Amino acid sequence: MVVMQRAGELPEISPAPGMLEIVRQFVNTLDIESGTDELDSPGALLGWLGKSGLGGPGRDAHPGGPVTEADLALAVSLREALRGVLSWHVTAGNEPDGSASPDRAGGRAGPAAAAAELRKAAAPLRIRLEISDEGQVAAAPDGSEVTADLAQILLIAGEAATTGTWSRLKVCSAADCQWAFYDRSPTRTGCWCSMRVCGSRAKSRAYRRRAGGRAQAE
Repeated sequence: MVVMQRAGELPEISPAPGMLEIVRQFVNTLDIESGTDELDSPGALLGWLGKSGLGGPGRDAHPGGPVTEADLALAVSLREALRGVLSWHVTAGNEPDGSASPDRAGGRAGPAAAAAELRKAAAPLRIRLEISDEGQVAAAPDGSEVTADLAQILLIAGEAATTGTWSRLKVCSAADCQWAFYDRSPTRTGCWCSMRVCGSRAKSRAYRRRAGGRAQAE
C-alpha cells in the first residue's frame, strides 16, 4: 500500500492501522481546504486505485471495459457518504471542557441520514462468499475491478468495526477542513485532525464568540 499524504500534512496526523489506512486515504482524495480532488476523472480514479493497494498497479482497463463516468460517480458518492458517517464519529461533548466542537458545520444530516447515504452508495456493490481448502468462510468483493475495489473499501470498514478501530476513524470537525484522521487519543475524544492548526483556530473562534457575548451582555 502506498501512503499518500496531503501536502504539508502535519506529523501529528498518524496513519490508521493496517488496511484501514486505505479508507482514510480514500476519503482524503478530496482536500477541501486546498480545493483539490484526486478523483477528478475516470483515469484519475483508475490511477488512485492502482496505487492504493486494493487492486494492484498498472491497470489500464477492467474486464468489463474501461473506467467510466458512472464508475467515477459511484466512487465519489461512496467517498462522500463515508465522510458523512465519519463526521458522526466525532460527537458532542468530546471537548475537554465538555462543549461540542464549535467548527462543526450546522445543518448537517443526522447519523441515521448519513447511514442511509452510505447504504445508498453501497447498493450497487457486491460481495461473494469464498471458502478456502481448509473450510474457512470469508467475504470477498465481487464485480468489475473498480466496483470490487470499492466493495473492498467497505469490507475493510466492516472488519474495522469488529476490531474496534472503526469509531476512531473520524473527519476533522473544522467545516473548512474535514480531513480524515485516526484518533489515537486514549479517551477517543479527538475532534480535529491537528490540535495545533484546526483545534487552535476553533478554540480562538469560540473564545471570540464568548467574549462577544459577554460584551453584549454588559
